Amino acid sequence: MAYFKSNEPYPEEPYETEEQEEEYDDGFDELTDEEEPEISDDERQEIRKSRFRVALGAGNLVAVIGGALLILLLVTLIISMVYFVINDMSRSFSLFSTNF
Repeated sequence: MAYFKSNEPYPEEPYETEEQEEEYDDGFDELTDEEEPEISDDERQEIRKSRFRVALGAGNLVAVIGGALLILLLVTLIISMVYFVINDMSRSFSLFSTNF
């Protein structure tokens, strides 16, 4: 049991009333359908052009990666063909030497 100066409970202090929280403003306005800003035709064309550029850039990236993979596949096929020809030639010459 802990030692206290008096055995009486702590004096009750009135609880502080909670202050109303202020509404946080993040700087962004919520847009409704009625408040949607108007976009001019020039801005729409500029947005379309930028989207088209992004699509072309993504297409170029996919083409470069696909081309690199295709080159690796073709190099692998050429190397395996060279090894096959070398092994086949050695087998063929070994058959000629055994028959004669």
